[in-house]
Amino acid sequence: RLFGDNSSKEDMKTVADARRDVWTSGFKGLGIGATAGYILHTVSRAVYTSLHSNQSTQKLLFPGSEKIFRFNKNTAIVSMMAGGALGSFGLATTTGKKAVHQMYDIFNITRKDYKANGNQTVEECDVESRRSRRLSRRKTISKRMLEGQGLSDSHGGIWLTEETESEQRSRRSRRQVAMAKRLDEE
Repeated sequence: RLFGDNSSKEDMKTVADARRDVWTSGFKGLGIGATAGYILHTVSRAVYTSLHSNQSTQKLLFPGSEKIFRFNKNTAIVSMMAGGALGSFGLATTTGKKAVHQMYDIFNITRKDYKANGNQTVEECDVESRRSRRLSRRKTISKRMLEGQGLSDSHGGIWLTEETESEQRSRRSRRQVAMAKRLDEE
């Protein structure tokens, strides 16, 4: 069920209608956008052809570039696909934003007088679960601190000592000196 046993058939119908409307609008937007993309491509090709009728091929040079843009079936398909994607996204998003006001009560269904564990409301259950998670975190942190692992997992709980760090620094500087000598020899 939608939100457990707490949702009614009317609530489920409202959510199903909203989903259906979003999908339907998405497909409508796909068709409208693809058609608009193809029409835009055809009109821009016709305008360009009429402005540059002395050229035998339909190509367009971008200003400051030597790349040639040609109006052909590939650019028509790209125009249709881009228009369809934008149309689908736009109409589905708009429909979803219009339908969300019908679902505010459904989203808040668990915050009303719903009894989760017999006689506790959801807020009381949330307080108890937060308290138990807090105690669990405290136990884990104290256990890790007692074992000497620390709180960070970035080093696998093992921290380097100063001797190890100075040893790594000297090893690193020896490598840098050796690399500089090799570069000087070449």
